[in-house]
Amino acid sequence: MLEQIVVWSLALILAGSAYLNLTGPDFVKEEFAHWGYPSWLPVAVGVAELLSAAALLFASTRSYGALLALVVLAGVVFSLSKTQEWLRMQFPLLMAALCIGLLL
Repeated sequence: MLEQIVVWSLALILAGSAYLNLTGPDFVKEEFAHWGYPSWLPVAVGVAELLSAAALLFASTRSYGALLALVVLAGVVFSLSKTQEWLRMQFPLLMAALCIGLLL
């Protein structure tokens, strides 16, 4: 039961984030620009988040979804560390810990 809660929570969060990255509101574009990334990167991240969310929902692909989510989250943590936004790392690190838990 707990695993299903974790899986659905992660999938919903990743899908929501994918929606933001794929629709590209101004604040998302500004944040990626602030980190020094190219304008196409939010779309690539959004696709990875969407694939990860979908893969998490099926037991046969769950580990792939968790691994892909970890790659995305590592990028988030790296980006936040570049700009020393330490307090904003809490949620991505929690999500990463949950993904690791799914892999174990």
